[in-house]
Amino acid sequence: MVPRRQPSSPPRSVTMTLRFAPLLCFLFSACSGATGAAAGAAPSREPAATPPPAQPAAEPAAAPASSANEPPQPGAPGWLGVELAKRESGEPGVLIRSVMRGSPAERAGIVDGDVVLSVDGDNVAQPTDLRQRVMQALAGSRVSLGVLRGADTRLFAVELEAAPNDDELMRKNYVGVRAPDFGALDAVQGSITPSLPALKGRVVVLEFWASWCGVCHVMAPTLNEWNDRYSAQGLTVLGVTNDPVDVAGRTAGQLGMGYPLASDGSGKMLKAYRAYALPTLFVIDKQGNVRDVLIGYSTPRLREIEALVRKLIAEG
Repeated sequence: MVPRRQPSSPPRSVTMTLRFAPLLCFLFSACSGATGAAAGAAPSREPAATPPPAQPAAEPAAAPASSANEPPQPGAPGWLGVELAKRESGEPGVLIRSVMRGSPAERAGIVDGDVVLSVDGDNVAQPTDLRQRVMQALAGSRVSLGVLRGADTRLFAVELEAAPNDDELMRKNYVGVRAPDFGALDAVQGSITPSLPALKGRVVVLEFWASWCGVCHVMAPTLNEWNDRYSAQGLTVLGVTNDPVDVAGRTAGQLGMGYPLASDGSGKMLKAYRAYALPTLFVIDKQGNVRDVLIGYSTPRLREIEALVRKLIAEG
């Protein structure tokens, strides 16, 4: 048995920033250097056809425990809550690829597949145009969007908000709905079948991690502890990585990771869960519904999640 390595003085709160996060731009208020385009995100290039794996921009530093969950400040840039895509050459407007649950766009009645033609009467032709107009409008203001839906053109009045923090954005999009299917995974270690149907009736803590992610290394002892303490009571801890099986297995041995691990070589599961910031934890209940999401490392939030795990285990 490989001894489990214990980190010294783990930080109270760490959240990694990303160099690439193509599908999360509509979720995060800023996607520095991302390849996506979003209303209410920082300037970025157009979306890539195939999203690259998550990578850290730099090794993170410790932050105050409350910084990850502070409410958005008044007067912040406006946020629409959509993922955008450029249309084919010659086609007018900007395509709404996806609308986030609970966002200003959803409340206004905008749906996936709509095409935004104008903002307050001014035509928009590129995702960057729409994003810039929304951000300049500021949170709390109302904008009028000219939208093409099928063959009809409609006007939508949207009251913009400030973008929620990273954790809240992910919780808005996932908590309360069924967890995405796992897809085809390659087992790295552990005896469980790494699939959502096979885990029905158990509480699942699903971690997205990588061998190069230093914060993930800090997270491992906590997940080891949960696995040891609660697995017999009905908890399954499952770590999923894009690393090849041999790399993941070697890292697991070095860190003493004692819980089941699987490799998502295709990246489809990472895309389905939009886990482009690492580590990301999902808590899934016995019926397969997401109950909480945590991005990064936060001691107070991990205590909350452990309390939630105990509660979900106790439920019938």
